[in-house]
Amino acid sequence: MAEKQQSHAFIGNGKVYLTAVKGGVEGKPFWVGVANAAAFSHSVEDEKELIEYHSGKNQVWDKDDGRKATTFSLTLNERRPKAMQAALQATVTEVATGTVAAEGHEIDAIGDIIFLKHKNVSDVVITDSTPTPLALVEGIDYTIDEKYGTLEMTHVQTITSPIKVAYSYGTATVMKPMTDDVDYYRIRVDGLNKVGQKDKQVVTAYRAKLSPADTLDLISDDFSEMTLEADLLYDEAEEATYEIVKL
Repeated sequence: MAEKQQSHAFIGNGKVYLTAVKGGVEGKPFWVGVANAAAFSHSVEDEKELIEYHSGKNQVWDKDDGRKATTFSLTLNERRPKAMQAALQATVTEVATGTVAAEGHEIDAIGDIIFLKHKNVSDVVITDSTPTPLALVEGIDYTIDEKYGTLEMTHVQTITSPIKVAYSYGTATVMKPMTDDVDYYRIRVDGLNKVGQKDKQVVTAYRAKLSPADTLDLISDDFSEMTLEADLLYDEAEEATYEIVKL
């Protein structure tokens, strides 16, 4: 009788972790950050029915169960680097600090914009191409946003193009979407139920083939969302696509 008084309603919260697998080698698991939705979906495709006609009633005589398919979807509200890398199927490289001696740029009018090859720059020195190079003065000849590595010319009349820019640059992370070589991801959800029995559970998808995020919002007035979707592949050793462990 006590069981009838217990509620098994469910409102899920929890952490979602991904682990990249490349060439059969697992990387380190990482938390994807704040996610406002995570769900598994199930479907059966290509079901076939065999109809009998000998009785005249045209009833189902036998049935092919078709192909079972499971997918996973995840909506992210944060842009943690590892999660972004997975969502955009990106490769990531780290740029070390360095210096540039004489990066050339053509100019011919006030208002010309120059994008330096590196960002996060400092110790900027600009000269022109006269036989005795003229040093340009910040605030008179140009303005600079050092973090973005962007110059804007404010004076050009007595400057011989091209100008030559010497500078130091800091570290940066470069992400190139749609270039990764990840075979699949393992997905783990450490979940808890906020209502009912308030139980905990661990859900593990063994082999998830991620699709790239459909949209990457760059300008928005609200918290941006990214939705990840994955087809779950059958794992022969586990004899399933995913498991649910109740704690």
